[in-house]
Amino acid sequence: MSAYVEIPRPHESARGRFTAELTFPVQSKRRAQQHHDVAWALADAHGLEMSTPYKVNPRWSVYEEKWGNGERHGWSDMRRLRVDGPARALARYLVALERVLDEVEALATRAVRVFGAWRRSIAAEPFLEYEDASTMRVRAREFRADVLHALAQGLGARRRPAGERSSSRPLWEQAGAVAEEVWAAAGGVDLEQADDSAVNAHVQRMVPAVVVEAERLAVLEAARVEAERLEAERVELFEQVDAACAREADEADAERYARDGQTALFPVSDARPALVVPPPMPVKPRRAPRKRVPVAARFPAGVTHVAISREQVEHFNPGVAAAMWPEVSADRRRYAPAA
Repeated sequence: MSAYVEIPRPHESARGRFTAELTFPVQSKRRAQQHHDVAWALADAHGLEMSTPYKVNPRWSVYEEKWGNGERHGWSDMRRLRVDGPARALARYLVALERVLDEVEALATRAVRVFGAWRRSIAAEPFLEYEDASTMRVRAREFRADVLHALAQGLGARRRPAGERSSSRPLWEQAGAVAEEVWAAAGGVDLEQADDSAVNAHVQRMVPAVVVEAERLAVLEAARVEAERLEAERVELFEQVDAACAREADEADAERYARDGQTALFPVSDARPALVVPPPMPVKPRRAPRKRVPVAARFPAGVTHVAISREQVEHFNPGVAAAMWPEVSADRRRYAPAA
């Protein structure tokens, strides 16, 4: 399992052809695009079809594109790659991809070590006069990214030129030459090698679309059977409770008849109505807790009088509003002084 690529289970997109949508989860977007380039070149070497999925911009709208911030509708998602091909060829590609990504990353790390050795050498002193520790960390990070980009670009090339470094330029400007050096020192990267057992494991994961649909139907059937089992258990519990209640009523009735010296014509349980099991109660969704406004926010500092309407008084204290505001008859309202 490689840390640079996530490989889901391939699915059958046509008869005899399978599709795998790869994801490159590294945090750096530029590094993920370089891994995308490596996977693209390797798919071309294995004779597979590849395409980059389209990603829709969630912030896009006609207004934002024409009169707003110029947001685009979408772009190619370089963190994903769709690869199509026969089952065996696709499985061999997926096995080789994990190894190739690990080896390319190892070559980039070796190039960074070459950069560190050059930085500590006498030849680097003229170029480090105006550099400090922070700028050199940035130089090393950018140098590793440039080397990884050069390795990804030349991965599918048949013949690679020999890297030649120049002593008149700093090493961070010669990432391509160092990439060729570490490639030649390691003997290159084999793009075709793949473990047969791992290939067979990937082939077994590739199931036809009929099997996927059958698995979905099996999950639905299991859910239906479970629901029927729970309903049967619920009905059985109701019947047990009803039988226990009838049995207790019969025992109490028998004791009463024995005490009174009488004999019951029929047990009480026979006169009970038939059991009707109510339907299951729906689960009521829980409401979000009400956000209480603090008193300091409702009554800011300096407020001495608060006007309360009659409706609010009637809502919180029913009946008090009538005592506070008694009804005035029509005759008294006629002779009331004007406000």
